Amino acid sequence: MEVRQHPLFADWLRSLAGTAQLHEVFGEVMALINALENCGRELEGDESHPVSSTHYDLHALRRNPPTQTTPYADGPPVLRLLYGYVRHHTGHEIAVLAKGGDKTLLGNDWYPANITQAEVRIDQWCQQHPGYKPIHKSGGPK
Repeated sequence: MEVRQHPLFADWLRSLAGTAQLHEVFGEVMALINALENCGRELEGDESHPVSSTHYDLHALRRNPPTQTTPYADGPPVLRLLYGYVRHHTGHEIAVLAKGGDKTLLGNDWYPANITQAEVRIDQWCQQHPGYKPIHKSGGPK
């Protein structure tokens, strides 16, 4: 599956890469992104789960708990990478990484504001890439 990044997600990813203490964590995040590219919609379970409190086809890549992709991710930071599926008018579907963050301190309270930001970023990405529209959970574009 083709995976693209919203520019602000790319900035977050670069900041993660530039932090010496998080070098191993950055490698795990890249492994999750590669798993999404390799598996697409088939990636599920502990590595990726659908986000329930949105009408977009939004999912979260999960660094924790440990998985086959991130076997040593058993402690903080508890990272989530929110991504959504978008479809081109030709039918081509891709995943757009929209928002990354650490939910260690907030737990599930991290989600509401970050889901809203991810939805806005997916809309922005689509506006910058004519012909693409967000996919709603029902399967149709917006």
